[in-house]
Amino acid sequence: MKIRIFCLAACFLLAVGSSWAGISVGSGGSLSLGQGALDLGGGDLTINGLFDVGGGEVSGIGDVVIGGTLEGGSGALWVYGDWINNGGFDAGTGQVSLLDDAGGSSLIMGSSTFHGLSMASSAGGSFVLESGRTQRVTNALSIQGVNGQPVQIQSSNPPQVAELVLDAEGSQNIAFVGVSDVYATGQHLAPEQTNQGGNGNDFGWFGRGLQPALPVPALSVGGLLILILVFFGAAWLRRGSAW
Repeated sequence: MKIRIFCLAACFLLAVGSSWAGISVGSGGSLSLGQGALDLGGGDLTINGLFDVGGGEVSGIGDVVIGGTLEGGSGALWVYGDWINNGGFDAGTGQVSLLDDAGGSSLIMGSSTFHGLSMASSAGGSFVLESGRTQRVTNALSIQGVNGQPVQIQSSNPPQVAELVLDAEGSQNIAFVGVSDVYATGQHLAPEQTNQGGNGNDFGWFGRGLQPALPVPALSVGGLLILILVFFGAAWLRRGSAW
């Protein structure tokens, strides 16, 4: 049975500065969620100490701001705002879901390595990756827009690019997406789809770079012997004409 942990629980007051609108783990403080479920109701999760998700779940997060250490464990984070990593993030086997239901713009700042990452918008929202930084996914990447309102994946400072890397053994589930100045430098992403609304600077996405190489015809042994005879015959004729 999950235990719901409230932001002002007395057992956390020494380690966590709390308010009705989110949680802030101060420098030197720590919070371990265990198997608990925590709903921030749109408040921010600010970490300057240590926050360990464990096997729990944190939903309704506004912004995630990491200045200390976030341990993903095997849990889940549901984020409706920005992801700002200026500290340390150990993904474990956890899942991070970045969500947009209002057609806004969410920032993904710093470089992070995710086990599972989802970026989804039901209203044509944008996920803006910091230029010059790399977001890596080791296990599963999901990017989901809706028909007629594709989700946009963009760089924060175009034309400087950001990088999104899906490891070779990872899985992808991508639909209705536009890409601008974000390069897929690991596994090729959305190879059977088209760029919907992006500016086309989309190396490693869609059909780009996937054209099959032209086959080089191979000769059989007999064909090779004939070719050799033709070569020597031509050389003999040229020698004879020189006489």
